[in-house]
Amino acid sequence: MDRELLQEIKKGIVHPVYFFYGTETFLIEETVEWMEKQLMPDGDGLGNIVKLDLEEVPVQTLVQEAETLPFFGDRRLIVGKNAYFLTTQKTRGGVDHNPEALLSYLQQPLTSSVVVLIAPTDKLDKRKKVTKALEKQARTMNFEPLNGPMLVDWLKKRFKQLNVNIEKQTLRELVLLVGNDLRLLHQECVKLAIYAGQGGTVTSQMVAELVPRTLEQDVFKLIDRIAQRKLDEAFSIWYDLLDQREEPIRILALIIRQFRLMLQVKVLSQQGMSEKEIGSFLKIHPYPVKLAYKQGASFSEKILRSLLAKAIATEQDIKSGKIDKVLGVERLLIQVHPADGK
Repeated sequence: MDRELLQEIKKGIVHPVYFFYGTETFLIEETVEWMEKQLMPDGDGLGNIVKLDLEEVPVQTLVQEAETLPFFGDRRLIVGKNAYFLTTQKTRGGVDHNPEALLSYLQQPLTSSVVVLIAPTDKLDKRKKVTKALEKQARTMNFEPLNGPMLVDWLKKRFKQLNVNIEKQTLRELVLLVGNDLRLLHQECVKLAIYAGQGGTVTSQMVAELVPRTLEQDVFKLIDRIAQRKLDEAFSIWYDLLDQREEPIRILALIIRQFRLMLQVKVLSQQGMSEKEIGSFLKIHPYPVKLAYKQGASFSEKILRSLLAKAIATEQDIKSGKIDKVLGVERLLIQVHPADGK
């Protein structure tokens, strides 16, 4: 949750209109829930909390609610979800929005109402007058996916709230397994905290036992086995993934991503960047950078460039129907050879 927003509301600084947008919907949902508890401590017994889906009702209905005085209370909270009419993202449509009604309300909002508009996308249509007006007159926040140190800090706070301890290395392993999906990370944090117990410590062994492996982790292991010239083990992982009905195209996409990361890390490290600097430059946590650096050490820059080109060509051949998707990926894996000279 944004610390600045939290401090504002705790100090009694409440804006009449808030505009939240971005792809990190879990953070948006948590922020709105926290605001509801802070602004409406007595709950919804008086009918002063209104939540509308703007894919189902027009924005003018939200404005009408905002213009209604509280029922036996000091304040009303009106939340408008899925405000896609403010974005370029296509939706199922069918709702006739009148943005002029919102524009008019922004000129003189009711002080007893707090309006929260939510657009769960980063594709704002900044050509629209109403979008420009919101960015200028509402308390606007962009909720982007967390990466790097910000993600680790979020995890630390989450475990602290759950009253358990966790070592830095274990945090890194958890991020590597789950990625930066906060909703999934929260679920895994709760599960690990219950297992560790109040005041306990989450260990690497707990993470390995309780957190399911992701496809990304399996692809990383697959490439790692190839880098170690263990082709039999690499193909064993590949066949396991096929048995689990993983889509070969998706596996290939992750192989391409890992080859690209290995190449980027190798080139940037040759330019004198540290792992931390590379992570900051690529906007990823330094731990995956560290692992990509270690993997990439088995390949020359020339070989990595060649492998990336072959992987992209394989993807194009599969999508154009020139080669079977399973055969195409297997042919690529056979062509992956670490460099003889680094």
